[in-house]
Amino acid sequence: MITWGDVRRWDAAMIGGVADALNDRCARLVAANDDVEGMARFDGWTGDAATAATARGTALTTALEQRVAEASAVRRGAHEVQAAVERLSAYVKDTDDLAAHNGFTIDDGGRLTAVPGPAVPSDVAGARQRVQTELTDRVEQILRQATDVDADFAAILTRAANGEITDQGATSLAQAADAGSAQSGLSTQGPPPGGTPGDNRAWWDSLPDATQATILRDNPDLVRNLDGIPVTDRDAANRGVLQREMARLQGDPSEDAKAKLRGLEAIRTRLDATGPGHPQAYLVGLDTSGDGKAIVAAGNPDTSVNVATSVPGTGSELAKIGGDLDRSDKMWQSATTAGSPSTSVITWVGYDAPNELLDAASEKYADNGKAALSGFEDGLRASHDGPPSHNTVVGHSYGTTVVGHAARDGGLNADDLIFVASPGVGVDHANQLHLDGISQDDVGQHVHSTVAEHDMIKLTNIGIPGHDIALGPSPADADFGGQVFASAPGTKGPWYEGGLSGAAHSQYWEDNNPSLRSFGRIIAGKPA
Repeated sequence: MITWGDVRRWDAAMIGGVADALNDRCARLVAANDDVEGMARFDGWTGDAATAATARGTALTTALEQRVAEASAVRRGAHEVQAAVERLSAYVKDTDDLAAHNGFTIDDGGRLTAVPGPAVPSDVAGARQRVQTELTDRVEQILRQATDVDADFAAILTRAANGEITDQGATSLAQAADAGSAQSGLSTQGPPPGGTPGDNRAWWDSLPDATQATILRDNPDLVRNLDGIPVTDRDAANRGVLQREMARLQGDPSEDAKAKLRGLEAIRTRLDATGPGHPQAYLVGLDTSGDGKAIVAAGNPDTSVNVATSVPGTGSELAKIGGDLDRSDKMWQSATTAGSPSTSVITWVGYDAPNELLDAASEKYADNGKAALSGFEDGLRASHDGPPSHNTVVGHSYGTTVVGHAARDGGLNADDLIFVASPGVGVDHANQLHLDGISQDDVGQHVHSTVAEHDMIKLTNIGIPGHDIALGPSPADADFGGQVFASAPGTKGPWYEGGLSGAAHSQYWEDNNPSLRSFGRIIAGKPA
């Protein structure tokens, strides 16, 4: 049984030494084979002795081919194990460091223990409990992967020792080496069923580079929408699927197919765009079923200092993603102008949004989408490289309801929330929202809201005596407990609608609107 202490002591360099020694052994075998072949050529020599000598030379050559096949199998296995152990060792260190930073120790048996100390406030205790759960999951996943790697390499060694790796009829040492290598790869274990984003990252990091490349090429559906997988790898997997889906939809004459194709074309155009205001884009998620879903990042969230996720509202779907991509680019530019050293703004069309305004009176769309949003935010933390980024979640219209329900019910792994033109976020006060690592007494300092003077959304926040507001009060109300920032008034509607208009509901990203400047400052970690 592999223990946490075992994996702590694993030495990838020693395994690399085995691979290097096998490389040397294979070279010596090749040289020996050349000598044998030279000796076995007896031009002009006939008779029983010549026949016996030739047979002996052939037998030696066959034996050498078998030894090369076995050595090549173990050599390839050692290379793959070395890469897997390097990743596992790094993840063990990260896990030990995370435990120490949060007041825990992990013993050699993998048991987690809290370091004795003074009592902590309930909100801090809640955050520590979440860290403890993550640590327990990490230990379990790392040990599972370590056990798989150990068992796979043991199986390769056993097969080589028992003569079960063959040269498969090779007629040269090169063919024998190839035949041996083909029989020696580590088995590819899929991601843990129901695993956390941290589990998914641990699994992915434990795979050798060659195995990762094979999955991205031959089985992209396994990882392309999996939270915790590095964004560059999800992008690589999704781009091939994008081309596949575009080809499929081009052959479908239905209006639904045509609409989705427009969305995919908008995504492809953005992926290909370069130049000022258009950082490299990554296709992080794609699903053409139903109304369709897609996740596109402007800038790499795994390497950026400031990361924002933009959640659109009613009517958002794959077919209409072009406008959402433009808004994300504008927020990226605004954050860059505000001084963000590196930024990623993600368009998250990752839930089934209400199609019509009447549908938007229901909470069910938010309740159905909140887990996906929470998982995605956890995934951004799991896949991020280096110090933790400053993460912001931006909701517009019904998107604020999704964000609010996620923060209310399970908590969001984010530093700041921005509610734009909200019909209600499911709570009466900011302190009912939960952000990982932030005290409930301080949450209001991290909740930012705005609504335009002439925005028609204000009609949804009007209470009727004796009746609850469907989605909750406006988070831009003074008594909600958050931070309110200004927007331009927006297009004024007719007098019989109280001056309110639907046009004002979509004008927050216009270049001359102060709200766009505030989006960038908040994303950059500055006051609005």
